[in-house]
Amino acid sequence: MLTDTPYAIVGTGNIGSALARLFGRAGLEVQIANTRGPRTISELAASAGPSVLPVSLADALARDVIFLAIPFTAVEQLGKELPDWTGKTIVDATNAHYAPNAAQDILKGRLSSHYVAEVLAGARVVKAFNQLPAQTLAAPVPPAQGRRVVFISSDFPESSAQIAQLADALGLSAVELGRIGEGGRLIEVPNALVLRNFTEQPLT
Repeated sequence: MLTDTPYAIVGTGNIGSALARLFGRAGLEVQIANTRGPRTISELAASAGPSVLPVSLADALARDVIFLAIPFTAVEQLGKELPDWTGKTIVDATNAHYAPNAAQDILKGRLSSHYVAEVLAGARVVKAFNQLPAQTLAAPVPPAQGRRVVFISSDFPESSAQIAQLADALGLSAVELGRIGEGGRLIEVPNALVLRNFTEQPLT
């Protein structure tokens, strides 16, 4: 089933599955895809909820906002799927730190999200949803304990604000960190804000 939802998740591993559960819990419609086809995602989609729709990779890449939840080493190949990424907002949830030899062979001194922006030329890249383990990201927080914090960074302020609003709709508390070369550096593994599981406490 195709819809006009603006959101898609590419990747069905740990982070992609966690994102699907966040969307499903919030009742927000999202498409989800991998390279193996929608039939391989049916069980995950059913467990996440009816708002999570398994689709082909081509359908997912037609969305306006695409969550990148694939291994970092697969980014280059994904970049070849579209001739032009202009107009797309890419939420980069990858972590290059866990890819063997990525720092030496791929990044060569660049931040990982700057590399993603180079490969997906024309896209507005937002670094987010990567600082926590997948199980922690997807786990509900009891209402009395507040909302789980996610950090967001982009060189495009409007895109950062857009994803912050989406995080709020997903039941999270977004903290915008500014540009990738500054605040975004803090959420690139293994830097200062990675694995920091903060919650925003309700004001009483």
